Amino acid sequence: MIVDENEDFESQQSSPAVAGAPGRLTEEQLSRNMMALHDGMNELGTRYDKHVFLAFEDPVTFGAGHYVFYPLEGHASRFAVTELYMGTDWRDDERVPTSWSWESEVHVPSMDGSYPWMTIAEGEIASDDYEQLLRVTENWAKNTYQLAERAEALTMEAVDRGDLNRSGPGRTFLT
Repeated sequence: MIVDENEDFESQQSSPAVAGAPGRLTEEQLSRNMMALHDGMNELGTRYDKHVFLAFEDPVTFGAGHYVFYPLEGHASRFAVTELYMGTDWRDDERVPTSWSWESEVHVPSMDGSYPWMTIAEGEIASDDYEQLLRVTENWAKNTYQLAERAEALTMEAVDRGDLNRSGPGRTFLT
């Protein structure tokens, strides 16, 4: 959680190299892209909900992102998407994101015995490239889903062989 208000404001700002010059997109275009991303995130959360959970979080309070995907079978990884703005921050009720940052994170053991989050991949995507962000997010969700499906398929069930007590002549190790 960020305590310094100036650091808080800076952490919520789009990179001009990614988002472009202020006013490049209209408020209407930014709002349309924001809603399309929101709908896409919800759709991904529904599509992969057997093994992946979509949480809507407050990155200022919780530090992850606005959209955070977690595997249902453990909390050793997460994928977070955070809204970024140009010239404003989360306190502005009329704000619309000009870009989004994303981070793929895993828990790693540290020398003190704690398990802090470590970023293994990250990026920032401009508002008008929201479909690219949906593809990156889907890649994480799909891979997490497939790993869980493989783990589920490897679950051992008790083998029930009715012939275990069979004995007598002609019985070999293989029969």
